[in-house]
Amino acid sequence: MYRVKLVHAAETHKSPASKTQLADIVRTECPSLASSATFKQSLLVPGGHAQTIYAFLGYYAYYAHSLLKPRFTREIFKLSDGGTVALDWALCENHTQRPIITILSGVTGTSCDFYVRKCFKEFVKLNYSVVVVHSRGCGGTKLTTPLPFHCGFTDDYKEIINNLRYRLPQCPLLGLSFSLGANIMTKYVADEGGNCPLVAAIAVGNPYDMYDVINHLDSQRFSPSKIYDIAILNFLKTAFKDGQNIITSAPVDFNVKKITQSSTIMEFTEEMTRKAFGYKSAKHLLDDSSCGPLLGNIKIPMLFLNSLDDPICIERLIPFEQFANNPYLILALTAHGGHIGYMGGPWLTSWIENPVSQFFASMLKHYAT
Repeated sequence: MYRVKLVHAAETHKSPASKTQLADIVRTECPSLASSATFKQSLLVPGGHAQTIYAFLGYYAYYAHSLLKPRFTREIFKLSDGGTVALDWALCENHTQRPIITILSGVTGTSCDFYVRKCFKEFVKLNYSVVVVHSRGCGGTKLTTPLPFHCGFTDDYKEIINNLRYRLPQCPLLGLSFSLGANIMTKYVADEGGNCPLVAAIAVGNPYDMYDVINHLDSQRFSPSKIYDIAILNFLKTAFKDGQNIITSAPVDFNVKKITQSSTIMEFTEEMTRKAFGYKSAKHLLDDSSCGPLLGNIKIPMLFLNSLDDPICIERLIPFEQFANNPYLILALTAHGGHIGYMGGPWLTSWIENPVSQFFASMLKHYAT
C-alpha cells in the first residue's frame, strides 16, 4: 500500500473564511495528502529501520554543512525562571507580516537535523520565517538553572510563543514538531484549547503514549530497535553529565552513580528526571506527559503524520478514536517511512517537506485572521 490514508471525523471544522471543511481543504489543496496521493519508499532504504537510520545519519551531513555555511541566526532566549534556550532563526530580519514557523525537534534534536533542514529550506522558499526551539541544555547551550527538560514539559515553549506573540503580533504563528517535540507541541496545543495562539500545527512521528513507547524501546533486547534505545539513553546521560553540577545543586536526593549507570531509559527517568520535576515515579511522569489522552482538547487545525512501519512510535499506540471524534484533527498514515525518514524515489528524495509546506499554506489561506 503506497496511498496516503487520511483519518478524521465525519464532519471536520469549517474554515471561518471559506466555510469549507478542514478535510476538504486538505484533499483539494495539499497534493501530497489528496485522495490519490502516494508515498513510495526508496528501494535504497527499504523498511522502517533503514528509513529511520538514514534520517539519523543525515544529521551529520547537515551538521558539517552548517559549519561551512551557517543558515541560522542564534538568539539566546532568557526564560522567566532564569533558564536559557537557544532559538535558531532563518529569515528573521524585517518580519513585517511574514508567517513564523516554530519547530520542535526530537529528543536529540537541533537545527541541524536532516528533516528540520529539509523543511526549513522549503519554508524559506515560501518567504516564511523559521525558528527552531531547542530544549534547555541542548543545541550547544548550558543549563542555567537546576531544571532540565523532559518529554512533556511545555512551559518553555509556551513562554516562547507568548513572547513571539507580544514581539510580533502582526505575524501568524504556526507549529511544526517531530518525535518527542511532537508530543510536547501536541500537549501544549491541547492545554491551550481554544486560546492557542497558533494558526495551525503539525506533529510528525508523534509517540502519543510516552510510557508505552519507552517500555517498548527498553524491551528490544535482540531487535534493531535496541539501537534507538541505546542512542536515546546515551544522549540523556550525556546531557546529564554536561549539566550535572547545576542539576545536582537542587535540593533533591539524586544518586549520581545510579543515574550514570542506568541501563534503560526507564531507569534513567526513575533516577533523575522524575526526581528533578517532583514526580512520585517514572510512570507518573510519563503518563502525565503523554499527549494521546488530550487530543480531544485541541481547537486549532492540526495535522498528524505517522508511518505504520515506524519502529519507535508504533502503530498500536495511535489513538484512532480521538481522530474520529475531534473535527480539528487530520491523521495522515503512510505504510512506510520509518521514524521521520520518508525517503522516496529512486535516488533518495525527501518527501516530508511537501505535505508540511502544503498544509501550512492552506491553513494560512483559510484560517489566519
